[in-house]
Amino acid sequence: MIAGLYGMADSGFGDPLAQARLLADEGVSPIQLRCKGWPRTAVRQLALDCGGLGPTIIVNDDAQLAAELGLVAHLGDTDGPGRGPHGRSTHTLGQVSAEDNAVYIGFGPVFETGTKRSGWSPRGLASLADAVRVSRRPVVAIGGINLANLEGVRAAGAAGWAAVGAIWMAADPRAVIRAMRR
Repeated sequence: MIAGLYGMADSGFGDPLAQARLLADEGVSPIQLRCKGWPRTAVRQLALDCGGLGPTIIVNDDAQLAAELGLVAHLGDTDGPGRGPHGRSTHTLGQVSAEDNAVYIGFGPVFETGTKRSGWSPRGLASLADAVRVSRRPVVAIGGINLANLEGVRAAGAAGWAAVGAIWMAADPRAVIRAMRR
């Protein structure tokens, strides 16, 4: 399920349906729908609209909705237990090693990021490598991932990497997606 670029369609950077379409068109899978502050009905409709795109669709922060739609949920460290297949955000090795039920682990922020305030300082590549070593699940690196530091993320052993600002703030998002998939 996780191998390479982990797509993020983020409403904070424009139309998440258009973003999901672009990511899918470039062969990215999975694609997480991150629509902070949206009502559940709008997220449900977005997930349904993305259903025919092809990639695995992941619903952010709502295990119940993901279960209702037969999708994967991505849960933060305070979102409670998953009701089905889910990924989990982690920030420490203790959180990584304690997560037994997730299908993948998100770890970060690896680097400084202005995209999302998590309250956690950057973990760095050495901590990412440690998370990969102790995790029983594939690890997705997140937080400040861009083309300049991607090789370090790969060398640390991450199964996948999520990039938001590096893609959606770029003059040519499609070019960045392609470069991150190589």
